[in-house]
Amino acid sequence: MKITKVHQEEHNLWERLKEGDTDAFGKISTQYYRLLFDYGRKFTRDRELIKDVIQDVFLLIWQKRTHIDTDENVKVYLLKIVRNRLFKELQKQQLRASEDYFDYLEITDSEETLIISQESTQNIISKLNLHVKNLPKRQQEVLFLKFYDNLSNEEIAEIMNINRQSVANLLCNGLRLLKTRLFFSITGLLLMLLLF
Repeated sequence: MKITKVHQEEHNLWERLKEGDTDAFGKISTQYYRLLFDYGRKFTRDRELIKDVIQDVFLLIWQKRTHIDTDENVKVYLLKIVRNRLFKELQKQQLRASEDYFDYLEITDSEETLIISQESTQNIISKLNLHVKNLPKRQQEVLFLKFYDNLSNEEIAEIMNINRQSVANLLCNGLRLLKTRLFFSITGLLLMLLLF
């Protein structure tokens, strides 16, 4: 993997954190908090649980900073540790994982608004979101990491603890299902508009 300026800056922050630099710790915390929070929303709607897990992760990192492998990608490391901690907490509390990270999108309940939105691009986006919700959880997660976080297949494989080919298969199958389902939704919508 080619080392970019961003990766070099992350590596430098990681090194400084390992040496006990509180400014570096603050920068890492600030820079990745929102990403980690959004990723946590993929698994649960419990915002407080997500905040607690992220706080615990940063506390653990500070406490164990001298043992950090500074060659590891900061983003991948943080996503992986938050994912694992969140799963452990969800198991402890026996909470069910959220449908997906699309919960933040507002889908109105008003029939009138729904009819109007069916004639617009927003309806296509809503349909896409609904179809993503119906994908298997692992396909949802791979799509989130690939298209929301712009991670490579290698990084996704490392976070999810699967091989790179499995990531490619999940991506391919998920996109194929979305394409098929979205095509039929749009075709059905067009037929409905033509008939009425």
